[in-house]
Amino acid sequence: MAKLQHDLGIALILCFGLLTTLGICRLIKPEDTTLRLVSALFRHGDRTVDTENNESFPTDPYKDYNYYPDGGGQLTDAGKKRVYQLGQTLRNKYNRFLGNLYYQPNVYAHSTMVARAKMTLQLVLAALYPPADVQKWNPLLPWQPIDFTYFYDAQDILMFPILCPVYIRLYKEMQETPEIKTKVAEFADLMKEVSNHTGNNIKTTFNLFFVYNTLVAETYYGLRLPQWTQGIFPNGKLLDATLFQFDLFSYGKLKSKNGGVLLRKVINDMDGVINGTLKDRKINLFSGHDINMAALLYALNIFDYQTPKFSSSVIIELHEKGSQFFVKVLHYLGVPPKMVEKIIPGCEILCPYDKFVLLTSESTATDEEMECPEKMILRFDF
Repeated sequence: MAKLQHDLGIALILCFGLLTTLGICRLIKPEDTTLRLVSALFRHGDRTVDTENNESFPTDPYKDYNYYPDGGGQLTDAGKKRVYQLGQTLRNKYNRFLGNLYYQPNVYAHSTMVARAKMTLQLVLAALYPPADVQKWNPLLPWQPIDFTYFYDAQDILMFPILCPVYIRLYKEMQETPEIKTKVAEFADLMKEVSNHTGNNIKTTFNLFFVYNTLVAETYYGLRLPQWTQGIFPNGKLLDATLFQFDLFSYGKLKSKNGGVLLRKVINDMDGVINGTLKDRKINLFSGHDINMAALLYALNIFDYQTPKFSSSVIIELHEKGSQFFVKVLHYLGVPPKMVEKIIPGCEILCPYDKFVLLTSESTATDEEMECPEKMILRFDF
């Protein structure tokens, strides 16, 4: 009898916890809810080395490589296929929710101004919204034009908040702290080694991050890397430095000023769907880069210390059950094309909306951080 009372007591406590958190005494599953909004940030597809912006290095055996007809820093055919597959994945997953017709008020699509990101968004949209019969304007072309937005880098606080002088000043201050100086010093030997091999003067982990991305692009293009890269790439110290650089971009107060800006945009739009000011919105699409992906994962407190792969995506779903709203976060890995459920620390797979907002409040941009009070800069060597 005593054991039965003990078990009943535990059950009541668990039930009360669920009642407090979810408002009902059972775990809500996604299939029990109504999907109300999907927001997806993704990285562009496989690309060539960005020779236009001197991404290569003096000793690179492919520094004069002709990437014709794609050009430097552009999507490869493999990259185009990979991001088109992302669009197909989104279509298959959200087909019933999105419906068959493209209706402009349903979709907000935003890209950085970088060509590979804009082309990625176009390919995702092409796969996501093939024209229905009533929208076919050319019987030989299963495609329709779809509206999207982009701004110049120095005007795009949503996708390039790291170009705001306020962010840059805080970043510089962070670099001067004893903790960060000690950590950076751990890569001193690697900087010297990579400097000797590349012919570049490697002074920062951002310089190492730059080299890492060059080698990634060459690897995916099928080029054979120099012997010196073995042991430090794709795993090893060069990866460690790259992951540390992602950490620096969102270190401390920088988190809300980086990925927190896009997170605030997503939360604002979820609010709009909930209160009816965005009653027609169904999907937000943001096409960006590895730094955007890492920044949002950091803001959500779910960065898993893996470099964001080509076509990888963070997907934030808004669900409704009765008068209650919930958030679910997914991570599409890209390479491989696998979808993984993510749990916000301190919450469940389906996180009550108010709890989600509370748990991410410290890393969500404030009203002031949603705007850059000074003229943004075009480029900064971190």
